[in-house]
Amino acid sequence: MSKWFIFPALHEEERGVINQELKRVERSLDLAQQSLLAQARDWAHWDDTYQFVQNNYPRYADVNFSPDMMREMRYQLIAFFDANGEIYFLSGLDPDTNQFAICAGVTDDCAWMAALIDSIQRSIENTPEQQYFLSPGVSAPAMVAITPILRTDGSGPSVGWLAKVRLMDKKWVAQMENVTGLPITIEQRPTSEAIPFTNIEGETIYAHHLLPTNVPTISILVGTQLNRTHYLASLSTIRYVLIWTACLMLFVIGFVLWLMERMILKPLKALAIFAKQTMSEDSNLDSALLCQRNDEIGLLARSFDQQLSRQRELNAELLNLSTHDSLTGLPNRRLFDQRLQASIHEMEASSQPLAVMMLDIDHFKLFNDHYGHQKGDQCLQQVAQTLQKVATTHDFLIARTGGEEFSALLPNTSAQQAKHIGQLLHDTIDALAFPHLASPVAPYVTISVGIGSLDEGTDISPNVLMSTADQALYSAKAAGRHQVKIFTPPNADFSVVSHDTSL
Repeated sequence: MSKWFIFPALHEEERGVINQELKRVERSLDLAQQSLLAQARDWAHWDDTYQFVQNNYPRYADVNFSPDMMREMRYQLIAFFDANGEIYFLSGLDPDTNQFAICAGVTDDCAWMAALIDSIQRSIENTPEQQYFLSPGVSAPAMVAITPILRTDGSGPSVGWLAKVRLMDKKWVAQMENVTGLPITIEQRPTSEAIPFTNIEGETIYAHHLLPTNVPTISILVGTQLNRTHYLASLSTIRYVLIWTACLMLFVIGFVLWLMERMILKPLKALAIFAKQTMSEDSNLDSALLCQRNDEIGLLARSFDQQLSRQRELNAELLNLSTHDSLTGLPNRRLFDQRLQASIHEMEASSQPLAVMMLDIDHFKLFNDHYGHQKGDQCLQQVAQTLQKVATTHDFLIARTGGEEFSALLPNTSAQQAKHIGQLLHDTIDALAFPHLASPVAPYVTISVGIGSLDEGTDISPNVLMSTADQALYSAKAAGRHQVKIFTPPNADFSVVSHDTSL
């Protein structure tokens, strides 16, 4: 039994632990790359960066780049490229000397950047959109994040690319070891020689997985080591259990069989029937009789009933958390998309109009920069509460579908009726008079509203419908913000859809 069942099960469990820990290391690495991409995107989607790459902000480099900043953020290289993918500006720390340099090309103090810059330019040429990948380096592999340079509101066209590089050196590995609690090794090898493997030496397991880079001929071997203490302890315990089980088997079997029928099997059969019928939605079982028993079965029945009630409460809470925004309490994008899909089906069946809105707080980034993110959260909560009051009064759905972006779903509502409600929302936020001294629109918080709609007989998808509202919102912003716009068909461009209804 041990040879054919127990030991293989222990080995399978051990292999599962090895794979789980390696995946945890790889997830931590992927999260680090996503974090680097998010930092690069924050810089690239910034009006100052947008102006800098167009030679309209000469003090940008002096204000934003310093050796201390590079070291504190653990950046090895920050590179700017123009719209043609040519080098515009470089800033970095030499990995050998740790000297800070800024250049307009890979010469002199920036000559060490040549291999990385060439790799980045090839990636931009092959994939001209935001991306992140691992790249081989001279002394250690590196994480690279590339993103197009756009305006703060994400509008285009792109005027170039920004790339950030973080070296996966000993300091970075030490930080990852603190995060994961595991010893980590990272080596770059020729792909033909890099083979994932797992070695067991005494009480230690050495496991390695292979990660690709943007250079097909070179891969990164990520490894860790695990202690087999749990496995060895389990093995020892099982051996003792087997010995004692063999000694007590004959005595216990006879006694247990006698007790089982009298004290366990009958009551357990009753409890099993109770549990099965309790889990059924259409159960007509009166559980009070079983729960009122004074023996152990009654105790188990009561405990099971309480646990089932608690489970139902937790399921309701989880459902609410998955469909509502934690900051504002409004429905989130997932719930909004579900309701939107259902409303379109109902509209097709009933031939009733359907309208949607996209609302955006004007210059919210300036608000956060001026007042801070805590005040920004308070602003979002206040605006959300105000919008929800109007939505409740007029019986429509309002949801938070982005950072400062809200969406509204108005069944049985024409475009003109939606515009009246949009103006009401617009005026209600104005009446709130929440201070926004950094706004060039007004000294208080304002919103822009874009409206899209469906009329009888229109065949359109949720994505395209939301795209009409998005384009109307863009039109409101382009016209100076703080206004309500209805989408007009001559301006339609369904080739770009910013609202993802798959979430």
